[in-house]
Amino acid sequence: MSKPVLILVAAGSSTRIGMDKSGQKIKKEYLPLNGGTVLSEAAKAFISTLDFQIVAVTYPFSSNSDELNSNETKCKEALFADPIVKNASCKFLFVPGGETRQKSVFEALQKINAELPEDENPVVFIHDGARPFVKSETISLTERAAQEFGAAAPGLRPIDTQKEIDENGFIKRHLERANLIAIQTPQAFKIQHILEAHSEAAEFTKEFTDDTEIWDEYATKHKNLKLSHVKIVMGDPENKKITYQNDLDFIK
Repeated sequence: MSKPVLILVAAGSSTRIGMDKSGQKIKKEYLPLNGGTVLSEAAKAFISTLDFQIVAVTYPFSSNSDELNSNETKCKEALFADPIVKNASCKFLFVPGGETRQKSVFEALQKINAELPEDENPVVFIHDGARPFVKSETISLTERAAQEFGAAAPGLRPIDTQKEIDENGFIKRHLERANLIAIQTPQAFKIQHILEAHSEAAEFTKEFTDDTEIWDEYATKHKNLKLSHVKIVMGDPENKKITYQNDLDFIK
């Protein structure tokens, strides 16, 4: 069985989290955490759980070459802030991101695939670089399900009753909470199929919400491949993504 590969998505601008007290834009993945950074903590969780052959990290793109080089340097510094990550035996790839998360993931998938032997089809994990509290149990559950079904992701049942509203804010549909799930990352897939799925998704004008939607669109379209829908495994309430200012309370 091929060793898994990992994509850490960290190419976003962190616009929703705002500025620090000095007025500097906060890059949430690079914030200090547990002696390293948010990004290195996320990477360490995976590297300490499974034996990865490749880890690809996306970082913000810039058309200015000096700024692009600076962005890559900052990403490397943040990733290797933890000695466990710095001394890992896997190959690291640093990938300039695209305009959207979807494009960033597609770029990373292509870079990883170019490094793999033609006959390899390992599981690829796709994880938010700003989600540092992921546990080994979640990673292992997701990996086992992806090996068995081809695609897997952790999820949590919503606590509150869910409703669908119209464009004016009125309830138009009452949803069955028992049939709903809040998806987290890591999301894991057999790499050849998710790469093909992303390649097709890139031709759509629609922007997909996440990689599970891209997978299911592809699986539904290509019924002859007999691909399973994404298998949901038990998520973790502590596996939070840092998005807004009040999320920083979790890392103080």
